[in-house]
Order: sequence, then C-alpha cells, then structure tokens
Amino acid sequence: MAIGDAGKEQFAGAIMECRNPHISVGLTPLMAMREELLSNDEFLDPGGIDDVTRDHFLKLLLNCDRWRWALTYNPSDEPLEVLVASTVVKDAVEAGANAFETDNVQQGTLGLQFINFALDGSDPNIPLNSQLTLTPNAAVMLGGIDRAIVIWTRLNSRLRGSHIIKMDSLRILSHYQSMHDYLMTFGGDANRIDVANIRATANPQGADSAPHRLGESATQSTA
Repeated sequence: MAIGDAGKEQFAGAIMECRNPHISVGLTPLMAMREELLSNDEFLDPGGIDDVTRDHFLKLLLNCDRWRWALTYNPSDEPLEVLVASTVVKDAVEAGANAFETDNVQQGTLGLQFINFALDGSDPNIPLNSQLTLTPNAAVMLGGIDRAIVIWTRLNSRLRGSHIIKMDSLRILSHYQSMHDYLMTFGGDANRIDVANIRATANPQGADSAPHRLGESATQSTA
C-alpha cells in the first residue's frame, strides 16, 4: 500500500502528512464504519435500510464520537457539550468525561509522518468511488464518512504534538451530527420505500439491455 501517496477522487483534498499521531487514531473508527457499510447487504437495497441496520450504524457513529471526545484537548473539568448542543455526544459519553489524561503534559516535538491509511485506491479495503457500484442510500452515507475522513486530515490540529483543539473537535462533531440526523430522518423501516424494479447493473442480460435504457429497441437481442 502506498500510504504516503496523495488521496484520489473523493479523498483528493486529504492532507497525507501530519505531525499529530492522534489524527490517525481519530480516523480508525471511521475506517471500521466504512468497511462495515461496504460489506453490509442492507445497503444493496435501493429502498432503504431497516431499523436493525440503522441502529447498528448509529452505534458505529457514536463510537467514532467517543474517539473524537477522548482526543480533544480539554485540561479543565468543563464538559465539552457546554460549547454546543449535541445529540450525538450526549449519547456517546458521560458529561465531563476526560478519557486521555495527558492534557497537562507538554509534548515533545515530532517530525512529519504519514497518516496510517492509503487513500489513493491502492488498498482494497479502502476503495474509491469509481471502484464501487452504490445504491443512493449507500452513496449518501459513504459520502458522509469519506468527507469526515478528509476533514480529519485537514484540521489545524494535525500540526500539534497530540490531541485536537476544541474548535477542531467541534468541526468534526458538526459533521457527525449531520450523519446522525441523516440516519434518524431517512433510515429505518418507517422510511423504506417500495422499489418495483431491479437496478440496471443487476439485470441478467447486462445494464445495456435493461428496459428504458438509452439504446433500447424492440429488436434488441436477448442472448
């Protein structure tokens, strides 16, 4: 894997070099969530996802937020949520929790390093959009995850020795909130829609032979 290579397609804006090792740590649960989405059969259904899948991905999202919380520089006892009203964070951690206790320790200077994940399409576990066939629901959710990955790499806190500052943490949180709201508003059994036809790519005669596609004719071969 060419971990240091520049990101491509949806990851083109990612900054692959950073000084802060916690950037890669913050990306870890997002990568796990991404792999889970790409291997989940429910996201192959263009009609939407069921309650079980929605709740499963809400838990994965809350796990991402726990990691964000733990990596936020917060040497005081002031709860982070006093800075912003958050549904995600209230469910994710106890108010005032401060998981990492190195906030009051001056960190030594670190050299630049690459983030721990290849975003150039060379890692089969982190495929690019052009390597995938996605349903609309999967595309929206995957897009949210991939934007969060890029945002993590572009934080000003990437130049720190450790942790991310509160405002950077809130930038990540606001994006997680959008993903949370999407799952709650459009996910679940109540929001599934009836899709009567298969996708063109699922047509046994090929996408070009699917009905109502460009180039369809009455004399088209069915062989």
